[in-house]
Amino acid sequence: MATVDTPTTSTTARRKVGRLSVTISYAILALVAFVVVFAGVLAPFDPNKQDLNAILLPMSGEHWLGTDDLGRDVFSRMLHGTRVSVLAALLAVALSVVIGLPFGIAAGWLGGVTDLIIMRIVDAVMSFPAIVLAIGITATMGPDIITAMISVGIVMSPAILRLARAQTMAIRSETYIEAATSFGARGLRRMVVPHVIPNIIQPILVQVAVLMGFALIAEASLSFLQLGVQPPTASWGAVLSRSYTFLDQAPMQIFIPGIAIASTVFAFNIIGDEIQRLLDPKRK
Repeated sequence: MATVDTPTTSTTARRKVGRLSVTISYAILALVAFVVVFAGVLAPFDPNKQDLNAILLPMSGEHWLGTDDLGRDVFSRMLHGTRVSVLAALLAVALSVVIGLPFGIAAGWLGGVTDLIIMRIVDAVMSFPAIVLAIGITATMGPDIITAMISVGIVMSPAILRLARAQTMAIRSETYIEAATSFGARGLRRMVVPHVIPNIIQPILVQVAVLMGFALIAEASLSFLQLGVQPPTASWGAVLSRSYTFLDQAPMQIFIPGIAIASTVFAFNIIGDEIQRLLDPKRK
């Protein structure tokens, strides 16, 4: 007899698939974190050492991922590139939080002219596509990984700012806020820090996880265009750029950084949803 899927069975199957994706995401991020810390120990070769007698070698026991057009070991460059890409993405996300969170709280809490001025600036920034604006800022200030990720942090900050503003406006009229005010709580230290930030941080953390994925893609895009890391420094975007240039001679090498970027972005997005599930009592 044919088995009929009941709603309970299908829900259980979806939950199993969801938990599997979360487990895989944790494993990917744990591996990435391990590589970031121990890249220098794990790399079998100097990532910048050239060997013109070993140009574009295929995968082998000596060179696990082959060599690039300058004879550099791709596996070693990917390991060191992981550290550069992840730390650059962390810099961009941290900057977006430093800019977006306080200004978002100020706009939502104070309202009036303060809210109007801040939101008009945000609208001006968001009127440009984020990656295009980041490219423009980086090209103007000069190609450099720090400059590139500062520009990415600036263009990502409206996402944090708008979310913080909306959450602050939502809790401003809550009973516990009115009670704290009636007991004399005033100013940043007595009101915002103990009462506002703890109650708006959950969606901010989710947004941070999502922005980490965007920052990794932005770093890869800018480095691919040679506006991020500069030679001979390795990053996922830089390795992807070199692989693309010699796609016809070594077609497999372009998949290596692409898979690394895609899987890590996937993991951050899944973990973002998992953070929301863990912190949101409505989804428990």
